Amino acid sequence: MRIKEFELEIEKALKTIPAEFTEKLKNIEIVVEETAPEKKGSILLGLYHGVPLSKRGAVFEPVFPDKITLYKKSIEKISRTPEEIQNNIRDTVIHELAHYFGMEEKEIRKRGY
Repeated sequence: MRIKEFELEIEKALKTIPAEFTEKLKNIEIVVEETAPEKKGSILLGLYHGVPLSKRGAVFEPVFPDKITLYKKSIEKISRTPEEIQNNIRDTVIHELAHYFGMEEKEIRKRGY
């Protein structure tokens, strides 16, 4: 899959998220990188960089946007069909947005993302 197609799938995934969550997304960008950094023992599909909303004070204004990175080749590696790629993109977007909202890894995985 080409990067542009992958980015379109991210846009589609964002449209499936309820408005009550997307309305709270402020100063955040989602980017695609071809490959993930090396991580022993697992495949890194995505990564959230920033300060979760739950950790911010009333006057917190980040200078740079929070960032979610999706790793294209990792997602393709675990997917057998185009539909699985779409589902894995959506699940990864939701997983990383959960970190943005302050959820911990254990809770996110318990919910299936």
